[in-house]
Amino acid sequence: MKILIKLILNWQMDSKTYIASGVIEDYCLGILNDKENKDVEQYAQLHPDVKQEIDVYMQVLEQYAMDNAIDPGEEMRTKTFMLIENLALEQEADLQHLPLLNKYSDPDNWLKIVESLLPGELTEDMLVKELRNEHGISQTIIWTKIDYPDEVHEKVEECFIILKGKCRCNIEGEEIEVDAGGFLQIPMFKHHDVKVLESPVLAIVQRIKVA
Repeated sequence: MKILIKLILNWQMDSKTYIASGVIEDYCLGILNDKENKDVEQYAQLHPDVKQEIDVYMQVLEQYAMDNAIDPGEEMRTKTFMLIENLALEQEADLQHLPLLNKYSDPDNWLKIVESLLPGELTEDMLVKELRNEHGISQTIIWTKIDYPDEVHEKVEECFIILKGKCRCNIEGEEIEVDAGGFLQIPMFKHHDVKVLESPVLAIVQRIKVA
């Protein structure tokens, strides 16, 4: 007990030095490791002036963030909310309300959406099944053991996500390998084909007509 009291007294006398060391700023900025964070929090419990210093510094950081915040604009806010809604649709896995594919799409959610439509195994070279085709948007399941031939789109934006297997997409000489979980956007007006590397490849292909 005497040792504990002595240690606490030493900490009390040294709290100003502790504050001046810069550790409070590092703690508030989140650059300390877990052990260092716990040390600061324990010290703050014993020293009200250290706790007050932490509160003040956090308020300063919050005010600085508010003063220097950049308005993302209405368009960016709209896109952000659309992405959030889209991810929610993926999690619901409802074939009647399909989300749009994008680079943030979750392949596990998409696999849940389509797995009930697939046979136990692929018994043919290629299975093609349309998921939706409305309002200029089409989404198609392609499950294939063979390569997909060359094509080019002049009025359609195409992208796909690989759910199983591995492929290589050749876009006018640029070769891009896509593993399971990978997403790829195909540029308009460019010839492209797909070679199966790990068979079979299960993909969701999305095409959106451009006015």
